[in-house]
Amino acid sequence: MNKSVEEGTQRTVSDAQHGLKALRQSLAFTGPVEPPSDHEHTNDHLALIYENRDEQFAAVVPYIRQGLERGERCVYITNENSRETVVEAMQSRGIDVDDALESGALSIHDEQETYLRNGSFDPEDTLAFLDDAITEAAEEYEALRVTGEMTFILDDDAPVDDLLKCESKANYLFRDVNGMALCQYNRNRFQPEVIRDVINTHPHLIHGNRVSHNSYYSPPSEFLGPERPAREVERMLGTLREQTDAKAELEGRQRRANRLNEVIASSDQTFEEKLQALFELGCDRFDLELGALARVDTEDDWFEVELISDEHEHFEPGVELPLSQTYCTAATEIKAAGSVSDPHGEGYDDITVYQEFGIRAYLGTYVELSGDADRTFFFVTSEPREHGFSDDEHAFIESMGQWVKYELERRLREQELHERTEHLSALVETTPECIKTVAPDGTLLQMNPAGLEMVEADSESDVTGECVYNLIAPEHREKFREFNEEICRGEHGTLEFDIVGLDGTRRHMETHAAPLRRPDGTSAHVALTRDITEQVAREAELERTIYQLQQSNNRLQQFAYAASHDLQEPLRMISSYLQLLENRYRDELDEDAKDYIDFAVDGADRMRLMVDDLLAFSRIEQADGEFEPVEGDAVIERVTADLRMQIEESGAEIVTHSLPTVVGDRKQLDQLFNNLISNAIKYNDSDPPSVEITAEERTDHWQFSVTDNGIGIDPDSTERIFEVFKRLHRDDESPGTGIGLSLCQEIVENHAGKIWVDSTPGEGSTFSFTLSKQPTN
Repeated sequence: MNKSVEEGTQRTVSDAQHGLKALRQSLAFTGPVEPPSDHEHTNDHLALIYENRDEQFAAVVPYIRQGLERGERCVYITNENSRETVVEAMQSRGIDVDDALESGALSIHDEQETYLRNGSFDPEDTLAFLDDAITEAAEEYEALRVTGEMTFILDDDAPVDDLLKCESKANYLFRDVNGMALCQYNRNRFQPEVIRDVINTHPHLIHGNRVSHNSYYSPPSEFLGPERPAREVERMLGTLREQTDAKAELEGRQRRANRLNEVIASSDQTFEEKLQALFELGCDRFDLELGALARVDTEDDWFEVELISDEHEHFEPGVELPLSQTYCTAATEIKAAGSVSDPHGEGYDDITVYQEFGIRAYLGTYVELSGDADRTFFFVTSEPREHGFSDDEHAFIESMGQWVKYELERRLREQELHERTEHLSALVETTPECIKTVAPDGTLLQMNPAGLEMVEADSESDVTGECVYNLIAPEHREKFREFNEEICRGEHGTLEFDIVGLDGTRRHMETHAAPLRRPDGTSAHVALTRDITEQVAREAELERTIYQLQQSNNRLQQFAYAASHDLQEPLRMISSYLQLLENRYRDELDEDAKDYIDFAVDGADRMRLMVDDLLAFSRIEQADGEFEPVEGDAVIERVTADLRMQIEESGAEIVTHSLPTVVGDRKQLDQLFNNLISNAIKYNDSDPPSVEITAEERTDHWQFSVTDNGIGIDPDSTERIFEVFKRLHRDDESPGTGIGLSLCQEIVENHAGKIWVDSTPGEGSTFSFTLSKQPTN
């Protein structure tokens, strides 16, 4: 036998997750897998105790499968089951046996190739076989994982005691090496005494799907030594002590947990009373003197005592300290349960609560709150603590802290709900609109004071519980009934109707309603209703006024047409007769008389132009605003045709780029372009005059520009040129009336656009204006 095995020399483990610890990652097994702290000789040597084949393969196959998945060399030694049975069991549970066998990662042997390879069972030879297998596997694989059916010993003449000695010595072999062994024992084939010794010789057991620490395990030096009976007695007594202590601890935990549940479930105590009961429970559980709740702010380094379980020389509600001068940093820094049991060793011996308050131990938990200052819930003592706090104590105070968090956040929510309810109630009580709820059958459930005043009720009892339909004007009741039923079915809506108050006053109402889910699961109709009687009366009056204005405008338009005709004819006659008079007596008239006649004819012509412009201006004011698509290019064709004589006489050049289709009034747009192009030619001393018409697309409109090379406009005049009767030029040669540009502005504004001019004297002018785009389908 290898000497290192005989003396138990340890090998170096390359991966801490090999062996027993790897079972933690398998879902096939439950139970702790770490070795007990009081066993110095624990190792990756396990025994499987089973009673039937299903139990056997339910443990062995996951054991092998995990080894293959982890890149280990796996060995299965058969006896009770045939090779074919083992292969079938592995395949049925998801192992690709053919691939594993072909790669060499898995090998299946019988007892003749292993335990009995020399013809009979020899413990030393078996251990040597396993030691060589571990060494060989380490050359290519992560580790060796072996399992064997131990019933072979029953078919051999070797005594079972030799097998048990081999099992005990194997604990030296598998201690801290890259190897793991699972010995399979059929409980129905071995005597109870043998199974007992099997348990004694394996530090860990698999039974069912459980991996258990074996408190009955005896290290080889004990199992094979002469003091084995005395050792077994001591172990049995120790096990009884551990079980008794564990049971007592379990009962204590349960008792404290029950007490904790009683406290937090109590409906007869206030939060402060419950907190005091938790302080008492915690002081008893942790053997500490004082419990407290404090507000903390980790960013501002702030700590303030809020509640405390008993009087203390330094701690009392309202005391403030830097958070860093308290032990609470042990909890706030990790935002969980934290503790200090050795202030000097843990670096807390230079802070205020240690130096001045004399606190020597602390156990607390961080309570993070939404919408309020965070807290720490903690216990302290002035007595030094001999031992640190256990995981169970940390878990217990954390559970207490969870209740404190829940209770504080519940109180915050209740306070917020109370404030919102009070606010809503104040709004409902003081709003000038009626707020009411109505049941599906029409029963009035609630109504605020404003609503009671609208229906002329002295108190809510006058109308609540009664049918609201009785308050609706007869001609509107059926419409309101249908509306109420729709709202109670889950719809939203608005309705106008008339009500008749208890004193007979009629009002016109507008209601906005929505469904309301009631506590009993039914729906009701909740609405905000306004008295719009005066509004409706004002709207009716406005409609009458608008109608009267329309009638007046129509009459004004008719008058303008008539006045235009009646004024134009006399002016035309004056102009004509004066010209006839001048022609007939030309030779008899002196120059002054001729000038007087020319002035009179010119004045009559100006009056005719002004009458025409004023008539056009009035037509724009009276437009009904019904617009249609108008092609820009077609507008320019019509306008240049109308201005043909002016264009030819002046020799003007009209440059037009492709113009878009806009939305507007065709006649008005013709007038707009006519006025701008005519002005551009009229007020132009260039030879030849030129006019350019362009259009640029913007986000929601078109911008048109009419640019000329004329005489330009004085900067002082650009702000007032669109005013009525403000002529661009006042010399006697200018035939303008001062209405044309005002008419342009009126047309553009009538089309919801704007118009402006950019000009420099002597360098021409650019008139720009905006028009709406044609809608796209």
